[in-house]
Amino acid sequence: MRNDIVGLAQQYAQEKAQTAAKRIAIPAAFGVVAGVFFLVVVIALFAALFYWLTSLYGPITAALVVAAVALVLGLIALLPVVVRWRPAPPPSAPNPPQFASLLAQTAPALALKRPLLSAFLLAVALGMMARSSSAAKK
Repeated sequence: MRNDIVGLAQQYAQEKAQTAAKRIAIPAAFGVVAGVFFLVVVIALFAALFYWLTSLYGPITAALVVAAVALVLGLIALLPVVVRWRPAPPPSAPNPPQFASLLAQTAPALALKRPLLSAFLLAVALGMMARSSSAAKK
């Protein structure tokens, strides 16, 4: 019986993993192919720029201009990595109200068994709710 349950759990997990892998692998493969095509386009553009500048300025100057353009484009591409700009993190959601509501829900169940403990839990819950509401107003 236990082996059947473990076998079913493994089969379920394997199917989920295969589905997730297919969902990720297919777009990734298309992205790689598109990246290769874009790389070919960029190389062709640099070659065309080089041949066009060769007729105007000569091969050495054209090569230096193409290298400078490639360097500037590479630095622009690396700019987000170097600057490491990240958006400001969203303000954290206050967890104490959830905890306070849980305390307030469990306090009546303890009221008959331990009245001092339930009064303490209720006071903590009300204090946390008041504290979170005053923090939200600021």
